[in-house]
Amino acid sequence: MQKLKKLLTDREELFELVRYLIAGVLTTLLSLVVSYGCYILLSENHTINGANTVQVMVGNGVSWIVAVVFAYWINRRMVFRVQGGDRRSKGREFLEFVAARAVSWALLEEGVAALLKFLGISNVWNRLIVLVLVTVFNYVASKFWVFKGSGRQGGGTADGKPAAGGCSCGACAGEGCETSDDDARV
Repeated sequence: MQKLKKLLTDREELFELVRYLIAGVLTTLLSLVVSYGCYILLSENHTINGANTVQVMVGNGVSWIVAVVFAYWINRRMVFRVQGGDRRSKGREFLEFVAARAVSWALLEEGVAALLKFLGISNVWNRLIVLVLVTVFNYVASKFWVFKGSGRQGGGTADGKPAAGGCSCGACAGEGCETSDDDARV
């Protein structure tokens, strides 16, 4: 509960949330361009609506892969400002990111959407509800699992250890401050 309170009151946390929303909009736009581009390239009459079911599925699959790779990059660099890391730690981080996205797709995009449809929720509301749930799930998974302890700007090293000075609060850039490690985990 204290983490949620900090998220809503800490200025840097709010900026991170804004960066996450901007990254999400950019990822969504890229996904639309790629999927629609695939529909046009694959359909016989080279139009978006001319794509058949298989072509739409192929376009959506290509779009999902491109969007996840882009989302990983932009979340790592712009949103959570992760720096450094060796090939192994970046590989683990990427696999965790893909796993989180696959879980959100399976449980929320497909599972919750089907449940809402079964309950008689209209397609418009269904999509909006799922979109909100996916956004929240992906943010929480990225912040508290995928990029947790990674060399985030201002605190810690790429292997998740406190920076020089022993402080891991993230506010003092590892210079050491009066915040104990217990306070930093609040």
